Amino acid sequence: TPSQPLKIYTKKKKIMASGMPLAKRAMIIGLDSAVPGLVRRFASEGVLPNIKRLMDEGVFGEGYATHPTLTGSNWTSIASGTWPGTQGTTGMWTHFKGEPLSIVHSSFLSHSSICERLWEAGERIGKKSILMKYPCSVPPTIKKGLQVEGSGAPWYGLDPFEIAPCMGFSTEKCPGARSIELKEAEGWRNVPESFSKPLECLVEIKSKSAESKITFNVLVIDSEGKGYDRIIISKSKDVEKAVARLSVGQWSGWITEDFDAKIPLYIRYKEGSKIVYEDVPIKRYTGTFRFKLIELSSDAKCFRLYQSQVFPRTGFTWPEHIAKELFENVGPFQEHIGPHAYYNNWVDDETFLEELEYQAWWLGKATDYLMSRYEWDLYFLQWHGLNHAQHAFWGGIDPISPWYKKAMAEKYWKYFRRFYGAADKMVGDIVKHADEETLIVVISDHGHIPYVYGTAMITNALAKAGLIGYRIGSKGEVIVDWSRTKAYPIDAVHIFVNLKGRDPGGIVEPEEYDEVCESVISTLYGIRDPRGRCPIAFALKKDEAEMMGLYGDRVGDVIYGMAAGYGSSLELTKGLEEFLFLKGAISVTDDKGIGQRTGLLPPNTSIHGSSLPSSRLGLGSIKVPLIMYGPGVKRGYIMRQAFRIIDIAPTIAYLVGIPRPLHCEGSIILEALED
Repeated sequence: TPSQPLKIYTKKKKIMASGMPLAKRAMIIGLDSAVPGLVRRFASEGVLPNIKRLMDEGVFGEGYATHPTLTGSNWTSIASGTWPGTQGTTGMWTHFKGEPLSIVHSSFLSHSSICERLWEAGERIGKKSILMKYPCSVPPTIKKGLQVEGSGAPWYGLDPFEIAPCMGFSTEKCPGARSIELKEAEGWRNVPESFSKPLECLVEIKSKSAESKITFNVLVIDSEGKGYDRIIISKSKDVEKAVARLSVGQWSGWITEDFDAKIPLYIRYKEGSKIVYEDVPIKRYTGTFRFKLIELSSDAKCFRLYQSQVFPRTGFTWPEHIAKELFENVGPFQEHIGPHAYYNNWVDDETFLEELEYQAWWLGKATDYLMSRYEWDLYFLQWHGLNHAQHAFWGGIDPISPWYKKAMAEKYWKYFRRFYGAADKMVGDIVKHADEETLIVVISDHGHIPYVYGTAMITNALAKAGLIGYRIGSKGEVIVDWSRTKAYPIDAVHIFVNLKGRDPGGIVEPEEYDEVCESVISTLYGIRDPRGRCPIAFALKKDEAEMMGLYGDRVGDVIYGMAAGYGSSLELTKGLEEFLFLKGAISVTDDKGIGQRTGLLPPNTSIHGSSLPSSRLGLGSIKVPLIMYGPGVKRGYIMRQAFRIIDIAPTIAYLVGIPRPLHCEGSIILEALED
C-alpha cells in the first residue's frame, strides 16, 4: 500500500494574465532505466499504487533519451535541457580536446559539463533546492539549498565518498573476494557450546585511500550438533564483545568504526585502466557497514561472508550537518548497491535485492525528513536500483532472451515486482509532501532491451583493419601502439581519429582525415554476426551526427549505434575477433570474474548505452517514460507524441516560473499541458 494517499485536487491553479507561474514547487523524481511497458504493466497489476495515481490523474508519455543512452550524459541533459554536444559530457567517460586519446574524464563530476542546470537557474531568483543523490552534481554547485551525495557513478569502488567498497570473504574461489582459511580456534573467551571443534579466521576491512584497516576475528561453531551453523564476529577474541552473531541469511546490525580516508576522492582522469585522483588530505572518519553470512556448509568447507560498503557518517552532504541529522533520524546511508558483488558470487539474489530495497527506503525516508524540516522549492532525486536489477535479471523474464526458461520466469517476475515496488514506496514517501501547488515529474534517462544476438568487438575490428596498432606485452597482454594508431574508440559510441595537430602524438595528416573516417565507417559496417547480419545500426561522421545533438570538441569523429539486441565491446583481444557471443553483455573472458556468476543467468542480460534511443526488442524499450502531475498539467491523459529528454527542463521552468537554464535547447511539452 502507498505510504500515504496522494491528495488529488479537482481544481487546478490557472496561469494568470500577469504571467504568474502555475506551480510554486517541483519534484523531479528520477527512476534510472525505468521501462515504459513495465511501468504500465506493474501499475495495472497494483504493484505501483503511488505511481498509478500520478498516471491516472496526470499525464503519461514516452520519449527519447539522447545518444548514447547512458546515465553519465542523460541526467545532465535532463537537468539542463541541453544536447550532449552543448553540455559537454558525451557518455560515461568524456574525452577533452588537447589531451591524448588514452585519457578520459568522468562524466559524473559537475565540472565535466559546461552548462547551467535547473537548480542553478532557480538560485538566480532565490529558489532553494534539495538534491538527493542526483548524478553528476558533485562537486556541489548549489549555494543555498541542501544536497545529499551526488556522484551517481555506478561502478564498483569509485564512489568519491566511500571509505571502502563492499567485499566478500570466502573459502571458495570468488573473483575479487578475499580468500580466507578456517583453522581450529585458539585463545577465545566466553565461547558458547559447540558440538564440533570451533574454527576461526580473520577478516580485514581496509580503507581504499589510506593505510587504515580494522581486523575482525570470526568464530565458527556448531550450535546444535548438526554441523557448523553459526558465526560470531568480534574485534577481540571475546564472544561477550561480539559485534555480530549470525546464521546463514542473517544481517548484522550496523557497525560503526573509525578509519583514515581521503574524502571526497574525485577522479582527475583515467588513462587506460589507471585512474588518477585529485589529492586531498587524509582525515579520520567514522564509517558504518554491516555483515551478512551468505553461506556456511555443515563441514565449514564452504564459507562466504559479505561486508557492505563502508560509508562515512559525515562528509557527503551540504551543509555538513545534514549528514549527522540523517544518520540520527533515518539511519546509515549506503551509496553503492551495484551488482559487482552479485556477479562475482559474493552474494546471492536475496542479498542483492535487499541492498537495493534498503537504499530506496533510505532515500524516501531521508527526503521525508528533510522536506518536513527545511524550506524547498525544487527537489531532484535519482535512484539507480532499477538499472542494476534489470541488468542482472532481465534474461529471466523475456522469452526472447537466450537464458529464458519458462519454468523459472515467475521467480524473476517476482524480483521485478519487488524492485519496481521499492521504487514506488520511495515515490510515496516523497509525493506525500506535494500540495495543490506542487508539480511532480517522474522521469528516466533511458530504458533497457534484452541482450540477444552477441557483441561487436569494435576495437578488434579496427585493429584487424589496420586502424589500431598494437603489440603483445611481456605478460601476454595486448597493448595499443599509439605510433601506429589512426583511430581509437572511446566510451560507448565514439571513435576518434588520431589527428596530427589536434591530438598529442597524432599521426593522421589533416588531408587524410576524411579518408580515415570513411575507413572506420566501412570497417564497422563490415562486421558480421554468425548469420551474416551486420550489428551496426548506423555509423556517421561527426558533422552528420549534429541532428542527434552530437557535435563539438568532445564528440568522436565517427559516431555509431548498435542494432537492437546487439552489444558492443571496446576490449582489444589477441584473437582480434570481430564478433563474439559473450556470457554477459560486457564480459569478454571468464577469468576476469565477470561471467562467472553461478546460477541461471549470466551478468548483464539486458543492455542500453550504444543502443538507439528508439530501439525496441522483446519486452524492452530504450524509450523513456514520463509521468507529470500538478498545476497546469492535463488529467488522465496519455501523450500521442514523443518528447525528448531535453524538453523536461524547459517544461519545468515554465510551469514553476523560473528562468530556463542558460544553455537550454529543449522545448515546452505543450501536449502535456492544459489549454
